[in-house]
Amino acid sequence: MNSNKIQTEVLTDNFAKWDYLYSLLPDKIKSPIFTSRYYESYLEIEKGAIECFYCYLDENNFLFYPYLRRNINSLGYDLPAKFYDIAGAYGYNGPIGKVSEPDFVKHFNAYLKNYLQQSNVVTEFVRYCPIINNRIFHIYTSQIDVLDNVYIDLSKGIEDVWNNSFESKVRNIYRKAEKYNLITHIYKGEEIMLEYIDIFYNIYINTMERNCAERYYFFDKSFFINIIDKLDESVLICITYLENLPISSELVLIGPRIAYGFLWGNLKEYYSYNANTFQKWELIKYLFNKGINKYSLGGSISRNDNIYKFKKSFAKNCSNPFYIGIYVHQPEIYDIIQSQWKERYPDAATKYANKIQGYRQFA
Repeated sequence: MNSNKIQTEVLTDNFAKWDYLYSLLPDKIKSPIFTSRYYESYLEIEKGAIECFYCYLDENNFLFYPYLRRNINSLGYDLPAKFYDIAGAYGYNGPIGKVSEPDFVKHFNAYLKNYLQQSNVVTEFVRYCPIINNRIFHIYTSQIDVLDNVYIDLSKGIEDVWNNSFESKVRNIYRKAEKYNLITHIYKGEEIMLEYIDIFYNIYINTMERNCAERYYFFDKSFFINIIDKLDESVLICITYLENLPISSELVLIGPRIAYGFLWGNLKEYYSYNANTFQKWELIKYLFNKGINKYSLGGSISRNDNIYKFKKSFAKNCSNPFYIGIYVHQPEIYDIIQSQWKERYPDAATKYANKIQGYRQFA
């Protein structure tokens, strides 16, 4: 391979090239979370700038890597120049593309690492997608197995899911829930009216408050309106009703072959109706009929908590580790930041000591 023919560029505003590269991906790995539209809708959550670094040799050898570049100086640290950190948007992220030449990945990483170091990036944080295993494209980071992603394999057919993927208790709970005459409605793209967004949002926020979630997860309603507007047919909202009362809801992002359960919630007062389990099976049938091969339920805080056990009950044989990637590009500057963080915010520094970008937390 002639490395001199590799094109590299950092896209910061005109994302036509990004969109083109995304269009070249095989359907089996395409996902809206790697699109420019997703990053544009997410920007209001994280103050920063969108960048997409790419290397291109030909249509069989290209990688692109979207992320948010965020200013560290604005956090109040006293630093000798302007410095930044990068992280992907909420959900899974990291490099994605097609590679047939063995050396192409090595060149991509060398160009990327050099660019980040030269442009004063201090730390890098990635949540690799466990469904497509894109961590293989990112070879200089430290990659840490932190959780399991649970996904349901729909490729063998809907009967296989019911008989072999579900634990027996899921089938029993669903049969019980059927007796309550629950109804799940699934809305896609332009079918998603503001009233459905309101329903989803209210159930979601209720769930976050009940679970005492970190403030980060209390997204404004405008975020959901924005993401639905930008991603259009790549978004589903599922709502399950008890008579006319919505008691469970989920927002799903879908590509041609993969669906990602993005955010969800249910009302505690109606737990006994098992609407969440009922809704999952109705959604699975819908996704199968749309040609989806894998439905990702995500993970949880640990492999032993109730949320993880609930998700695993739908995919009892699934073993799919989730990795994060971390790298410090400017060790000396990182030490300065860490020292000031520990001095000014000792409680936060203790609480978030294991997070590479913990210095963004002050309480």
